[in-house]
Amino acid sequence: MKNFMNLPDQLSNIDTSKVEILLVPHEETTSYGKGTKTAPNSIITASNELESYDIETDSEPYKVGIHTAEVENPKNITKSDKFRIAIGGEHSITPILVEKLDQDNLSILQIDAHADLKDEFEGRKDSHACAMRRVHEINRNIVQVGIRSLDREESEFIKEHQINTFFMKDIGGNWISKLVPTLKDKVYITIDMDGFDPSVIPAVGTPEPDGLRYSQVIGLLKEVFKEKEVVGMDFVELCPKDDDLISPFTTAKLIYQSIALKFK
Repeated sequence: MKNFMNLPDQLSNIDTSKVEILLVPHEETTSYGKGTKTAPNSIITASNELESYDIETDSEPYKVGIHTAEVENPKNITKSDKFRIAIGGEHSITPILVEKLDQDNLSILQIDAHADLKDEFEGRKDSHACAMRRVHEINRNIVQVGIRSLDREESEFIKEHQINTFFMKDIGGNWISKLVPTLKDKVYITIDMDGFDPSVIPAVGTPEPDGLRYSQVIGLLKEVFKEKEVVGMDFVELCPKDDDLISPFTTAKLIYQSIALKFK
């Protein structure tokens, strides 16, 4: 297994690195496009083409040390004292990752096309379509961004539990300045790559039109990292295609820029 950006040992050592990239190629419940299990390796390969200098922060984030590890069964995920960025795999890994965190004063920020609040889907409660419903059982402080697809049950669940949802139709103007104060002091960020418009990230398992632009997501992340303590992240639901270099590379770049924002 190659590591993120193919860094030498002195910059990817488990003992000295401040960042852990955790590859989780888990795929059991995908219901449309298949292939999320190949995303971690695809993103690692793409990361080798990244420039080490980040324009946004005028920094070279790799210098904090980025260790890469892999776990095939998400049930084997343990706690980490590093800034962990998990790369899925399907969205069902998120509740397991959230459960490993201290829930005190913690919000979950979800960037996604779908609410993922179904109680059960295709006979399974651990489906990718139920990921945030399971998270809600662990931590009710959820803020959703970019949602543009859900069923009636999920809509009613959002209203009943007063989940702070920024639907895609409401994105505009000063939406970021409205969103950030709704988060608690500590934030875990889960990014389903179908939250992006398909023109930005075409290779996803369940694409939805009219999504977020890259600049909108970076703009949001900049403010969240500036104002809050981000304690971890995951990037899920990428479905790499042989003829598409854009999707894994853009995901790798977003991961690297997130590291830059965390440690600038």
